[in-house]
Amino acid sequence: MSHQPFETWLLSDEELNPQQKLSLDEHLQTCEECQKLSNALHQVNVVITTSHEPTPQPGFTQRWHKRLLVHRHQEQQRRMWFITLGLFGIAGFIISALLILNHQSINWVYELSNFVANFSLAAARVNQFWSILQSMIKALPILLPIMILFGVGLLSAMTVLIITWFSSLIRLNKPIKEGVSVR
Repeated sequence: MSHQPFETWLLSDEELNPQQKLSLDEHLQTCEECQKLSNALHQVNVVITTSHEPTPQPGFTQRWHKRLLVHRHQEQQRRMWFITLGLFGIAGFIISALLILNHQSINWVYELSNFVANFSLAAARVNQFWSILQSMIKALPILLPIMILFGVGLLSAMTVLIITWFSSLIRLNKPIKEGVSVR
């Protein structure tokens, strides 16, 4: 059985003319499927018209703003990672291109030997520094009293010089009394 145009009329919001209404009512009395559809539509309309407008829970706006800020921060970090990785990729590409273009002018044996020589020189300097440090640690018991003696002497001499300097400044800036001869 054909349910058209009855299903269209049921689902449409347009007003039906009297002849269409009569035809739809006659069809609904004989067709069980269209009756179910009509009842379901009526129930849906009742639920929609009687339900209340939902209200957000308290603090919804604040929670939403916090989530938005977190999302924006994460998005900014993701963009920064992409930019950083992209820049490193471009730099790697440029270095690779320069190496390929200049591979004839680079003497790989010389570069490798230069690297080994520089590494050996650095290791020798570290070894030399370590031996000097060990000899200073061994000589520390002998040097410690001498260093204390010179340190106390230097501190005493600096104290005397500072006191002399301050007393000279005080004498130089002392006001001169009238009628008194200055020697």
